[in-house]
Amino acid sequence: MAPGPVLFDLNGTLLDIATISRPWGSERGPLALRALDDAVMAGMTATLTGTYRPFAELLHAALDRRVRLQGLDASLVDDALELTKRMPPYPEVPGALDLLRARGIRLAVLSNSAVEIAEAALERAGLRDRFELVTGTDAVEAFKPDPRPYRHAVEQLGVAAGEVTMVASHWWDVEGAKGAGLRTAWVARREQILRTTVPEPDVRGEDVRDVAAALVP
Repeated sequence: MAPGPVLFDLNGTLLDIATISRPWGSERGPLALRALDDAVMAGMTATLTGTYRPFAELLHAALDRRVRLQGLDASLVDDALELTKRMPPYPEVPGALDLLRARGIRLAVLSNSAVEIAEAALERAGLRDRFELVTGTDAVEAFKPDPRPYRHAVEQLGVAAGEVTMVASHWWDVEGAKGAGLRTAWVARREQILRTTVPEPDVRGEDVRDVAAALVP
């Protein structure tokens, strides 16, 4: 019997978020990635305060703030947002997904982006047909790591939470999924050392290929 479903984070786990920094140049590129982190934090704050706003709106505001702080050209905001629509997959991702599918493992995506945006990003990246389910935080109007998005995804898959493995490159996804009762797999892309307060993931890997190899029977 195949292992339970595998649920993937999208941006930074499957798709290369560094893409959005390219219009900003090598020196200022990190500012765009910090804006992405700012937007994630804003989403967490919105969830805690019950003031949900779509992630695209939060990202626009975060990029705009970084541009104004640095006195940069306002067109960089639109350039970065346009690139979020066509982020490429990390090189190992297609093969890793195919390995899991070949073993009969069900694949799904849970993104902080809205479902429609996540679907479009996967389509442009050539990955959409590998997933039976794509869901986003707009379905429950709460951002990860709140337990509601994870529980909603599990309900959509029609299995128990403990049968699902959440794969993510973000510490807060590992903590949120574990708190919602899912198994977890951490992809060490941006953070090679997981902070000690985060529950130990069930699987660790340097990239999605490593994680996939550990998950197959």
